[in-house]
Amino acid sequence: MSLRMWMIIGLSLYFLFVVFVGVIGAKKIKSASDFALAGNSMGPIPLGLAFSASFFSAATFQGYVGFMYAWGQTSLWIFLAIFGASTLGFIAIAKGVREGTENLKVETMADWLATSYKSDVLRCIVAVTFLLQIFYVAGQFSAGASVISGMIDGVSYKTALYGLAIVTALYVTLGGLFADVYTSIGQMTIMMFCGVFIFFSGWAVFSGGLTEASVTIAAENPYFIAVTNPNSLHMYSYATIFGVLFVEFAFAGQPQLLNKIMALKNPKDMRKMIITWMVAAFCCLLVMFGGVYMRALNPALANADSALIEYSKLFHPVISMLISVAIIAALMSTACGLTIVMTTCLATDVFKKTLVHHGIIKMSAEKAEKVTFTLTRIFPSILVAISLYLVLNPPAFMGVMVWIGISGVASATLAPLMVAILFPQFKSVTAAICAAVCGLAFYIYAYLISGMEKSVMAAGAWGVIVSFVVMFGVGYFTSAKKTPSTI
Repeated sequence: MSLRMWMIIGLSLYFLFVVFVGVIGAKKIKSASDFALAGNSMGPIPLGLAFSASFFSAATFQGYVGFMYAWGQTSLWIFLAIFGASTLGFIAIAKGVREGTENLKVETMADWLATSYKSDVLRCIVAVTFLLQIFYVAGQFSAGASVISGMIDGVSYKTALYGLAIVTALYVTLGGLFADVYTSIGQMTIMMFCGVFIFFSGWAVFSGGLTEASVTIAAENPYFIAVTNPNSLHMYSYATIFGVLFVEFAFAGQPQLLNKIMALKNPKDMRKMIITWMVAAFCCLLVMFGGVYMRALNPALANADSALIEYSKLFHPVISMLISVAIIAALMSTACGLTIVMTTCLATDVFKKTLVHHGIIKMSAEKAEKVTFTLTRIFPSILVAISLYLVLNPPAFMGVMVWIGISGVASATLAPLMVAILFPQFKSVTAAICAAVCGLAFYIYAYLISGMEKSVMAAGAWGVIVSFVVMFGVGYFTSAKKTPSTI
């Protein structure tokens, strides 16, 4: 059977699976809260896998493999940043967020921060900032469309893009977080297999395995095995490496990840959830070595992001199909989580808890709840359509595009979040608002306006640092240690 037929069979079964889970999830969703948090009823292992599936998007399975292909093993700093720094961020944030969710009775991260600081202004700033993740979703769709069009002859990039968008909008709208979590179990299983297989496949392709591949790419360019690479967008100096480590620490505070923590049924199970994440993370990150292997085999690919797809074609069509489905699973699990977060920000934080709560839109509380729930059925399709429009023409580096949103959100939210959890003596609403605005503004200026920082990841790190400096500085003068922590 041809690769084309295996791909059609594999993708058809996968799409049927996610839509089926969405239909099952639809039976359990009775309110906007169920859509966002699945009723706080999930166990640690499913949520640990869901956290991992949302974390490892197509940025890992295409973008970071592409980084390894383009710039060599210098890009392994991303491996360390995710497995080490992101895990530390998860540990630092997780317990406080889950306990805060229980104490504050909240549904979203914008709601969490607004209730903790008693500020609807902060709620709106955070909710609107979260919409930057539209770039993240767009990057996922672009990656998936590239995979499908590259693996199935006769299917164009745009046709694949439309198909992915329709399936994602359908199962998010139907199943909310229930669908996100339970599809993630199957998705993560495929993703972990893909990472482990790719790493060990090097010994089948090269007689000397990883060592031989490393020697080959070093002969082409010594910087490919150096600590820093001046040609890399992200690892060209020690300062930018620090930025990558720091921003990956901050990544653990992204809203599509924290809603998994907020949904944990028993806060005492957090340790099991973290261990599940660590095992899944290590297995998935092994996929990055596919970029090294492909560079050693063919240094002339037109598009670095296609490295894993081209490498997979060396194996039996079933293996190629599974690797392709792993990429689709990675992007859809992330796109689902992000769409849920943006939907709840618009429906719950902006509409119900700001516009209705302050009388800008006048209606009863009962009607507002019904309208909010209705909006969770409408916004996913709108957000998916906008994401699709952004990538009608594929970006040069998908891994760069997704970080536009990630860095912006981290710049605005991490400092207020961590101060509320770990340093309540510096906690004040003025400091939180100033930190969110200044961190985001600095990131936008440094990367999107002036171009003073060419690495979107490092620019995000500098935005986070500015946010922390402002948070502690303003907090020192405005908190006056008067307001006890609500966490």
